[in-house]
Amino acid sequence: MPGANETKKYQTLGENVIPLHYSLRVTPNQDTFLYLCNESIDVTVRRPTRQISLNAADLRIKSAEIESGSHVQRVTVISNKDQTITLKFKKSIVGKSQIKIDFEGSNNSALYGFYRSSYNYKGSNKHILTTQFEAANARNAFPCFDEPAFKAIFSVALVVDKGLECISNMPISRETDIGGGKMEVVFFDTPRMSSYLLYLGVGNYDYATGNVGDLKVRVVTTPGNRKLAFLSLEYAKRFIKFFEAYFGIKYPLPKLDLIAIPDFSAGAMENWGAITFRETEILADKNSSLAVLQRIAEVIAHELAHQWFGDLVTMKWWDDLWLNESFATFMSYKAMDGVFPEWKMKVEYTQQVIATAFAADQLKSTHPISVNVRSPADVDQIFDEISYEKGGTVLNMIEDYVGKEIFREGLHRYLKKHAYSNATKYDLWRAIDEVARSRHKDVMVYDVASFWINKSGYPSIDVKRGRHGVTLRQSRYFLLNGEHDNTVWPIPVNYLVSGKRHRVIINKRSSTINVGEGKWIKLNAGQAGLYRVSYDREDAERLGELILSGSLGNVDSWGVEHDIFAMSRSGRVHADDYLEFAERYCLNGGYPLNADVLGSIAWIYDRLYGEGNVRSKELLIMHANEILGKLGWSRKPRESTFDTLLRPAAILRSGLAGYEPTLDKAVRMFHDHMKSKVIIDPNIRGAVYYLAAWSEGKKIFDLLRSRYLRESLPEEKIRLLKSLAFFSDSRLMRRAFDFSLSKDVRIQDSYILPAIGASNPFGRAILLGWTKKNWNTLLKRYASGTHMLGRYIDNLGVLRTRKDLAEVKRFFRAKKNFREDLRNSLNNTLEQIDSNIRFMDANR
Repeated sequence: MPGANETKKYQTLGENVIPLHYSLRVTPNQDTFLYLCNESIDVTVRRPTRQISLNAADLRIKSAEIESGSHVQRVTVISNKDQTITLKFKKSIVGKSQIKIDFEGSNNSALYGFYRSSYNYKGSNKHILTTQFEAANARNAFPCFDEPAFKAIFSVALVVDKGLECISNMPISRETDIGGGKMEVVFFDTPRMSSYLLYLGVGNYDYATGNVGDLKVRVVTTPGNRKLAFLSLEYAKRFIKFFEAYFGIKYPLPKLDLIAIPDFSAGAMENWGAITFRETEILADKNSSLAVLQRIAEVIAHELAHQWFGDLVTMKWWDDLWLNESFATFMSYKAMDGVFPEWKMKVEYTQQVIATAFAADQLKSTHPISVNVRSPADVDQIFDEISYEKGGTVLNMIEDYVGKEIFREGLHRYLKKHAYSNATKYDLWRAIDEVARSRHKDVMVYDVASFWINKSGYPSIDVKRGRHGVTLRQSRYFLLNGEHDNTVWPIPVNYLVSGKRHRVIINKRSSTINVGEGKWIKLNAGQAGLYRVSYDREDAERLGELILSGSLGNVDSWGVEHDIFAMSRSGRVHADDYLEFAERYCLNGGYPLNADVLGSIAWIYDRLYGEGNVRSKELLIMHANEILGKLGWSRKPRESTFDTLLRPAAILRSGLAGYEPTLDKAVRMFHDHMKSKVIIDPNIRGAVYYLAAWSEGKKIFDLLRSRYLRESLPEEKIRLLKSLAFFSDSRLMRRAFDFSLSKDVRIQDSYILPAIGASNPFGRAILLGWTKKNWNTLLKRYASGTHMLGRYIDNLGVLRTRKDLAEVKRFFRAKKNFREDLRNSLNNTLEQIDSNIRFMDANR
């Protein structure tokens, strides 16, 4: 049991004043983008006090008073530097009280708080008003107790111009014409919920509408985009049915809106009953690429999972953000696998979630899944792969350890017990533990889960044969080989001995297992565990022969290859040894092995670009062309989703490695498509665009840019924007990077070109200089609430020289260039550059 950790204290607004009910009457002005608000907050005051602190930022308080019993007092408002205001009054209050505040706020264009988003309709520029409050930006819209444990009921009224429509978390209760061309729109009260889940929307909308039983479901778009909403509507309806059945709890609210927002810093946000999305994450039709359809399904499933896990039951504090995000990640793939079994998302989970967790958590500068959070800046830094993908991977491991039915029943018990309230990770482990004990299942759920959630990093197991069996010795895996950590993990280990499956808990530094007469052993059978495995050469070659013959499953084959590449990446194995293993055993494997080998060889080729590494180039072209030889360039009737996803990767890698026939074909297809002679399959269209840019250069820069400016379909618009990051000319890459900061690229999309261009050797050559030159602009553009500035530091992780490393350190050592919410990104990036230098030194 956790003891002291479970009751640790945080720097919050305290527990003396508890909000019960907010009433907000908001009057926005679509001309000035200023709004007035009359707010009242019913609170309970536990001990007598003459002051109350609330969170507030970027607001102009006009008046405030407090009513307690029959006494009304005027309030002195003091604004503090830590995004709080203090209300001071002369007579102490206690018990039920009401705070009343009139204030003015602005609908900024910075993508957080209560902000404005623009779109073009029939040649005119229009706006909608929308909100983004997670993690700590409700305070930018109204004074509040902006912490997740302060759940309260919200009553919302919006006073708007006639002809405008309003959306909030609950259905509309009444609409009243109040004269002067204004309507008052009043919504039903919400259930108890956290402030960051409140939603306000004002504008003109189109709708695709359906039902799940009595539940009304809408996909909401700006005018003109309704035709792209019906596919997402069907996804949402099917996922709602899945989650209701899986959780054993009906969707908790009387309506559900999924709202496409033109300007949005995140991918999506789970506001209860009014989920918001980037347009690219929800608008599509049957002609969209499979990758886009799967991405949209994933995001919708992720946000719908939050309606139970995060909204109905919410973490008490942001150190358990993973309770929201890891579960939504884990459950989104489970839902997709249930609704779209032909997609085989259990396999995709290996490639997309588990592989990402391995990469993110291999750094010394990583953090635990459950992290100590003291401030909003701390919160902003943990919306990352650790909170999402690593957490999801650990949950997958725990489910595999305890069994699917026990895991599911434990979730049901947890949700039922804490509905409309808050919980911690320990509450979850208790619920699963209780179910396991009731089934007489001998598992250590609490101990295993708590350890993995609270500890950074993951182990690697060295496998050594001896006279008395096979010795398994664990140590922490670091990207920077040579770092040390004495942690001993409790590891649920599944392993195969000559095809027979076994299971054991390894909780010592060194353990021995008896494999009898088994000729071969493979650890992490099924790849449910978050640990790497290092075999000696003989055992690795035995596994290689099994991969080559097709005797080892594709996921387990992926695990063997992926671990050997990781050992090469960290300097434990020479890159040539990995390439030899891949060439001898892995080039004819199925998915996800073939995709991972393609990516791993490409990583070596890209990292050693310009260093004369002929072998990786030749092997990359050979593997990509073998895949294309099997798949062709055209999608076949009833082909597997894996083939559809693998084809564009093979085309792109073949062309970027310099294979002329691939480049020539891509260029011809591109020009025929642009002349409307042919329509390129959306599944390979991106690869064709990117190779045309790489090959044609300056000839088509302006064409791609102009097409981007004219395009309205979200998927195609982003595809065209990305193509500007693929020029094999540093001057063109500089033009592309500069274009990303122009008024022609939405702020939400402006990070895309530098992020993709960083992997282009011609973009990498100018990346650091461009970033430094534009840093002041970037600092002003991206407030911490957007979670976006750190991406520009992450981009620098591709740099590979000691000069680059020294320059990055020097630049961010200056206080004017640093911000606290960038600390994690900077530490991770410095470590990545250091590892690149070591890789170059070892393999140049």
